[in-house]
Amino acid sequence: MADVYGPLKYFTGEMVKNLNERAKEIMTFLYPPITMYQEAGELVIHADMPGFDKKDIHVSVERNAVTISATRKLETGGVVFMDQRPEKVTKRVRLPVEVDMEASFTASYTNGVLTIRIPSKGVRSIEIE
Repeated sequence: MADVYGPLKYFTGEMVKNLNERAKEIMTFLYPPITMYQEAGELVIHADMPGFDKKDIHVSVERNAVTISATRKLETGGVVFMDQRPEKVTKRVRLPVEVDMEASFTASYTNGVLTIRIPSKGVRSIEIE
């Protein structure tokens, strides 16, 4: 009777491995989650990137898009049963406003959150008295 379950157990194990690989691919595409808003003439982007080292995160800004990429080395010991944490992520986001490419951009990374501030061209905040 044990021989009947052998192939089924093997097939189930292989199917779970395949699902874990697909989940990792999906996470790599969706990750990192971001919030983007405009504040005081700047476009502000927050990207949740816990587990990445600041030196391994790269940000580039084009005229109408920002690209965030990062890599990390995940070390595991023993037998791995599930692995869905991406080792490499790349996200390209179209910007909803025109960027002032002559101005300086800033980025900071604190507690796993990357914050990018990009000056917007032709946008000013008006203070209400």
